Amino acid sequence: MKKLIFLFFVILSTTSFSQKEVKKDTTQICFPTEVGRQIESDLNELDKLRELKKLTDHEINELEKKIVKQDSVISKLEQKDINNQLIVAGVEEKYKLVEQDNKELRGKLKWSGIKSNIVEIVSGVLMASFVYIQLFK
Repeated sequence: MKKLIFLFFVILSTTSFSQKEVKKDTTQICFPTEVGRQIESDLNELDKLRELKKLTDHEINELEKKIVKQDSVISKLEQKDINNQLIVAGVEEKYKLVEQDNKELRGKLKWSGIKSNIVEIVSGVLMASFVYIQLFK
């Protein structure tokens, strides 16, 4: 019986030491094929969207640069328009002054014409009276 118990313990101990420990590999996950295909298509779609986002960001930056350039052009044109309005206002003021001077000169010319006519008439009357006095005296 001792041999039997000894044999029993030896067999039992060898089987317990001879078993390998089962390790679970956590790096591999098993999915059904449809789920794997859906994940792959989603990842492909994500890559496409990332590339599209990069392109969109680049386009937005280019449009912002274009907008800045156009804003500077618009501000320059507005400044040019303001300068042109100042020039037009100056020219209009100049024409108003010239027109005002012309009115004054026309008035003076009219009065000088009237004065010269009066002087001619008075000198003619005086000459006629002197001639009359000289002839009939």
